[in-house]
Amino acid sequence: MSALPARRLADPSAPWWTMADIAARAGLAEVTIRKVRLPEWETDKVLPFPRPLPWSKRQLRWHTGAVLRWFEMRETAAMAAPVRLAIVQGGRP
Repeated sequence: MSALPARRLADPSAPWWTMADIAARAGLAEVTIRKVRLPEWETDKVLPFPRPLPWSKRQLRWHTGAVLRWFEMRETAAMAAPVRLAIVQGGRP
């Protein structure tokens, strides 16, 4: 009986990340990142995903710090709840 492969964790101290590292950080399968999420993230008007490093045309690699900052900004924006103010007037007309 073979054991399932251990889930890979993205190493924040690595100089660059591959698609597998990004998938591990996002908690999604690599194929999902490649075919669905990355195209969505790259075309985001407000917070586009960082571009790959220029020397990594065949095997895409990204600057680790840029990817981590992008995830942090994205999570911070998602946590910020919209503030709604209601004007309440007391008393009788």
